[in-house]
Amino acid sequence: MTDVIVNPSVVEPAALAPSTTTTKQWRPRRFTFGGLAIWIVLALLIILPVTCFLILAVSPRMFSQGPQWFTFTYIRQAFEGYTLRGVVNSLWVSSAVAVLATGGATSLAWLVQRTNIGARRLWSISMWLLLLMPTWIMAQGWTDLLQPFGVADALGVNLSWLYGEFFGPLGIIVVLTSASLPFAFFIVSAGLRGLGPEFEDAARIHGAGRLQTMKTVLPIIAPAILGAFAISFAETISDFGVADTLGYHAHFPLATYTLFNAISNFPANFSVGAVIAGVLILATVPPIALQSIVSRKSEAYGILSGRTRTPKRREFRPGPRVAATAAVGFFVFVALGVPIIGAVTGSFVQNLGEVGATHIHFTLTYFAQVFHPTIENDGLGSPLTLSNQLGLVVSTVTGVLAVILARRMMASRGGWSQRITDVFLLGSIAIPGVVLAVGYIFFYDLSFITHHIINIYKTLPLLMLGLVASAVPGQTRFMAGPVSQIQSSLSEAARVHGASRWRTWRTTNLPLMSRVLVWGWLLTFAKTISELAMSQILYPPSREPASVSIQSYINNFQLGTGTAMTVALMAEMFGVIILAFGAYRLLTPVGWRRVGWSVVD
Repeated sequence: MTDVIVNPSVVEPAALAPSTTTTKQWRPRRFTFGGLAIWIVLALLIILPVTCFLILAVSPRMFSQGPQWFTFTYIRQAFEGYTLRGVVNSLWVSSAVAVLATGGATSLAWLVQRTNIGARRLWSISMWLLLLMPTWIMAQGWTDLLQPFGVADALGVNLSWLYGEFFGPLGIIVVLTSASLPFAFFIVSAGLRGLGPEFEDAARIHGAGRLQTMKTVLPIIAPAILGAFAISFAETISDFGVADTLGYHAHFPLATYTLFNAISNFPANFSVGAVIAGVLILATVPPIALQSIVSRKSEAYGILSGRTRTPKRREFRPGPRVAATAAVGFFVFVALGVPIIGAVTGSFVQNLGEVGATHIHFTLTYFAQVFHPTIENDGLGSPLTLSNQLGLVVSTVTGVLAVILARRMMASRGGWSQRITDVFLLGSIAIPGVVLAVGYIFFYDLSFITHHIINIYKTLPLLMLGLVASAVPGQTRFMAGPVSQIQSSLSEAARVHGASRWRTWRTTNLPLMSRVLVWGWLLTFAKTISELAMSQILYPPSREPASVSIQSYINNFQLGTGTAMTVALMAEMFGVIILAFGAYRLLTPVGWRRVGWSVVD
């Protein structure tokens, strides 16, 4: 037999390369200074401040807040009396809200994505508006409407029967469910977009009705549904706006308010507050862990392929179509329309909420006091200007960090660091603003930090850092989906043709993400100018943001002026959104608007 001599120079490279398994097994993890820099930033923004606060739960002596180096005393104190009621209330309210928001969002997303229900685009826009509305403004709108001598009385509508029921667990659940609904809606909608019609068709062919078909198909998008539940639970349990407004006035304590109460009373009990903070963070572990476990088993839910067809919308007959549209309209009206009507109309009602008022009529007096007050307090001019400056800086910095982190999370060659970043950022959404703010006080007041690194304690930059830290986790999750949809071959082709990293991103990724970047910037801007919890704790002396100034009016029983200021803040917020999208439409190329629209819609 003749021996065959093989020339190594003509052998295919794949024949000489080690197997894929061997390569993956022996490939070392790459160390990058970029990855190290990201974790340093996350440590300074979130990890170290929160850790400092949590250490106070067992070691108050470490931060000069007590004589004990190690104790369980404050853990026992946190689980008794008023603070225990707050923790228990938060746990069951957050669970109820997560179930209601996920169920309502799934039903709404199904109707919008899979049926011919009327005004489908309007309902999607309403979800965006709900996403921009802070919870304390929603609670204030409901309060203005239902309180005695409020908007309902001024309009001649008797809603006294609803007042007692709403100012309690019912009202808190309604407002928090309305606030969580858009998060769940967009997550479930993204899952439904990739669900082809063949699964529904198979179920209907085998005799399943509409309800049985939904019960068969919905488990396929279990990761999206569980993600909606986890986000809704985390957003609810970390909310401070409702706890400080509706919960306080209804004498229904929630954990975030008991935490704020513990650190703001005299003498302050930071250790008990730290215990409550630890409970809030630990409470989010089960839903987040469940969602993460299900998501990792992605093969079991893999439905997207090159053969996935666009699903056909189910055609309602005229009668059911009108009924379904009316039901969704009523649902959106309760969630968004009622608080807006309450706040806007309340700003025109003379003697709003004043007990025993006999001359209730409409007036423009309160709007005259918004920027030219006749009382000792300052108007809204300086606080609103400061809030806009904070919004401009925070939204820009957050946008840059969010894109960097999203690219890292969605990298195709990520390892354990990538997975840890993903879970960490999802868990960070549940950290209440109160916890971050107090952590910033203790960490950035350490003598080592102030003398050797940076001295920003009691300054505006400290508030800016806190607001960025609060916004980055949610913004990163918002950016992750669009970033994952961009094929790496686009950037690789640009680099092969000599483009720099910046030019590559500007000419390939930026056009595809332009509308998402604008939406993300506006979302952070709106949340920043109306942020309450962190602003109340970290604002420098004589530099009150708009939300703090408005709350000072409302807490001093100047409800009319406070409500008018709230309406002015809302008008300014929506005005910026309109201007931003007007500028986007005028200044960007047509191609950018075409390719960027599908990512957001």
